[in-house]
Amino acid sequence: MVIDTNGLKSDELKEYLSDPSNVAVLPDFAILETLKIGDAKGISDQLATCAERPKQIKVLKPTYSVAGLRSRRRSRGLQRRLVDKKQTAFFKTFCGKVEGAKDGDQLLQKQLKSRCEAASFDLEKIVKNQETFTANLAEHAKNYTEAELKILRKGEPITPELFSKITGHIFDLLLWLLATHPYFKKLPDFKTLPNAFLSRFAVAGYVVALRCIKEGGANGASAENIGSQMVDAMFATYATYFDGILTKDRRCQEIYDATSDVLKVLRSGFTKLEADGWQIVNPAKAGEATARVD
Repeated sequence: MVIDTNGLKSDELKEYLSDPSNVAVLPDFAILETLKIGDAKGISDQLATCAERPKQIKVLKPTYSVAGLRSRRRSRGLQRRLVDKKQTAFFKTFCGKVEGAKDGDQLLQKQLKSRCEAASFDLEKIVKNQETFTANLAEHAKNYTEAELKILRKGEPITPELFSKITGHIFDLLLWLLATHPYFKKLPDFKTLPNAFLSRFAVAGYVVALRCIKEGGANGASAENIGSQMVDAMFATYATYFDGILTKDRRCQEIYDATSDVLKVLRSGFTKLEADGWQIVNPAKAGEATARVD
């Protein structure tokens, strides 16, 4: 199971790992948010349960690299391709270095401080990147009629027409994600899209957008709040590749549940989009492509 940051110190995780056949999966955001704590003792406390059973821990590749992976039609091997073998093997050593820093080793303290500062910078950048999202949220809500907004806000059954509209917006978001990721010079094969990370994240990200619209649009949706929800969307996306998510955050759980439900009924949407035809306009403008991660 994927472990949300707030689940790292939970009794549920201890119980889960008490079965040696269970594996805890740590996305990069779990590590970043843990390092943001900023001091060796707090980080040590956060990782204590995982540190006791390092052989049951899998650390995933950085999200940016995962997003650029070539998608495959078959589900076999998807989990394996997400795992960072080096970071997974290094996890026990990393926990040992945190302990050394906690015990007063000045060199390790200096190294840890540098990593903590880098993690804080990365997370702050995520918040900053949501400012445009926040500014455009109220405008995007105009795509929905008052009747449709009422359905969303009251949690009423979604009509086929409304679901079709939502699906269209999800594919628009997917196109934009593909166009702005420098690993993609051309569109991936349609048959592989359901297994592509960016496809699943487009669903989770749009679930966040719908939640914000449902809760009043941009009026109270700060960049910080949106940034936090987008991190939840990342956790939810990773969880779709594994056996779910272990989290104490109801919002994160709801994003995962909604994302999973939409993905189950979205495959027909990929077929329709292929029939209608689609393309990225000038994808090279998003930046020069670098070596693709395989």
